[in-house]
Amino acid sequence: MTGKYKLYWMLRLIFIALLFSFPTLAQPTGEVTDGPFSIRQFRPESTPKDDALEAYFNESDPLAVEFFEHLSLLANPWLGGRQPGTEGSKLAGQYITWNLERFGLTPAFNKNTSWYQPFDFDLDGTPPIVHHAFLAIGDMALVNERDFVVLGNSGSGNITAPMTFVGYAIEDGDDGYSSFEDNTDLTGQIALMLRYEPLDDNGVSKWASRRFGPHSNIKDKMQAVIDRGAVGVMLVNPPNCRDGRRGLETNRSARFGATNIPIVHITEDMANLALEDSKSIAWFQQQADTGDVTTMPLNQSASITTEIETANLHAQNIGGVLKGRGKLANEWVVIGSHYDHVGYGYTGTSSPGELHRGADDNASGTSANLLITRLFTEYYAITEDKSLRSVLFMYFDAEEAGLLGSAHFVKEPTVDLKSINAMINLDMVGNLSDNNISLSGTGTAVEFKTLVPEVVATSSMTASLTPGGTGPSDHTNFYKEDIPVLFFFTGLTPEYHTPQDEVFTTNPAGGAIVAQLAYDFAKRFVNDEKLTFTSNTKGGANRTSRMPAPVRLGVHPSYSEILETGILITGVSEDTSAADAGLLADDVLLAWNDTELTGGRKLMELLKESVPGDIIDFTVRRGKANIIVKVTLKAP
Repeated sequence: MTGKYKLYWMLRLIFIALLFSFPTLAQPTGEVTDGPFSIRQFRPESTPKDDALEAYFNESDPLAVEFFEHLSLLANPWLGGRQPGTEGSKLAGQYITWNLERFGLTPAFNKNTSWYQPFDFDLDGTPPIVHHAFLAIGDMALVNERDFVVLGNSGSGNITAPMTFVGYAIEDGDDGYSSFEDNTDLTGQIALMLRYEPLDDNGVSKWASRRFGPHSNIKDKMQAVIDRGAVGVMLVNPPNCRDGRRGLETNRSARFGATNIPIVHITEDMANLALEDSKSIAWFQQQADTGDVTTMPLNQSASITTEIETANLHAQNIGGVLKGRGKLANEWVVIGSHYDHVGYGYTGTSSPGELHRGADDNASGTSANLLITRLFTEYYAITEDKSLRSVLFMYFDAEEAGLLGSAHFVKEPTVDLKSINAMINLDMVGNLSDNNISLSGTGTAVEFKTLVPEVVATSSMTASLTPGGTGPSDHTNFYKEDIPVLFFFTGLTPEYHTPQDEVFTTNPAGGAIVAQLAYDFAKRFVNDEKLTFTSNTKGGANRTSRMPAPVRLGVHPSYSEILETGILITGVSEDTSAADAGLLADDVLLAWNDTELTGGRKLMELLKESVPGDIIDFTVRRGKANIIVKVTLKAP
């Protein structure tokens, strides 16, 4: 162990010693003495312990002080853990843009007039805030939370209108099935809609061997009645549905998307109330199952009042441009890090309600990115190189909610993605130990085979190389766009996603060393020949996940296409459980054995409860068919 790291560990031990010494401070051990005549003469002798912090930074590279300054501000409790949309997140953004501006960068967004790229998101079915809900059928008022609930895709409104039964509200089902005639007009009507899709006598979908097919997508069904003029929707579960849910939606199903009309979910008894002058909802369902009934006006009116506040979270990426020159000026290198964290535990932690400062994750990567930004602006100002690529410095938001900031950027990029030579990602680089660094993505460019060892050899680092370009951080979204990536990571620590991830548990000198190495790589990317992307990363697994699950499935879930039920797969990693079992991109995972998969969070819960060797029957929608895929789970 080098002297620098001995000093680093000594500093951490001093912090611990001071911590455990606090209880003794209240003991009567102090004393008083006469002071000097002039306060300027008060100069006690210092001990090595008194000077340990100064000695630590004197022994370190000067960049360590700069890294520590950034880290201390970004992980300060004043910022509240940098949850997207909070005042603390905005303050962190102001600090980042203040630095970008003083470095002389140009704003990256809105035609170079704004540092920010805003976007909204919900967290895997986060329900809206319902300020007021009222439903009456005829002259009978129903009880909220017992007889009905407002669904998460509801808009606000106050309507009284006649009701029309619309069956399953499926426009174009299998074998020519449709819930509508060509001239169906629902203008000014409240649609009474069955959930899911036509069932057989056993309550099983007629169009899927297990669970439901793509025609059950509730967003499509809702849109079908809205397009025909409906002013409200009352959804009801089919009474004899074997694989469907029972009771009302407890989370109000923000997964269903968003509309601008009132939408409620009612019980079977309340549906029968709406049909009191007619048959039961079970009879109406049977007619819809066979296609004998399309839409049918009912002899009943309803009144719905909804006043809701959407639970969308507001986020904003931050970006600055360092313009290149010469023939390479229209090509790009992206250097990215996410600056958000989990705040008071809004996601991804076992300690909800407690402040998570997020020093290593990812104030450290943001601090390193700020260092690199400054170094690059100074380099471009003095270099005589006539041809340099432009550099886009990105600070992503909402990474902790599912890589959402980087997903939004590649969906709405400000540069041609094909012109990006490489993307460097810095996430959790604050705990360098014994000069060991993990580099992922080393198999994503043909040239990396020789370039990576060359650059590492000029440093003091030992680099652990992982060829794969995917993992639980923002580089994944760039790799999916066929862009070479390099991901810098100093390892998982016991403090990960806990309130203990604080500044004093990090290694600032090590963070500066990582920043310098990433800068050295980036300098090669801005003026060397263009890299050749390759997805042939065999020879090593993708980076070991930092999620503490004993097994890894190896699928990439969609964070933009959220279904009523199930998880859409956008990709499958090589040499994983999913790949071995034959899971494919565009498959939809519907169930884990007999447990319905309602979103990515549910999948992670089940993975954490599993051990290597477990065999899982996944119900998978592939095309229009539902199939069973047996997956043998493996360790990460």
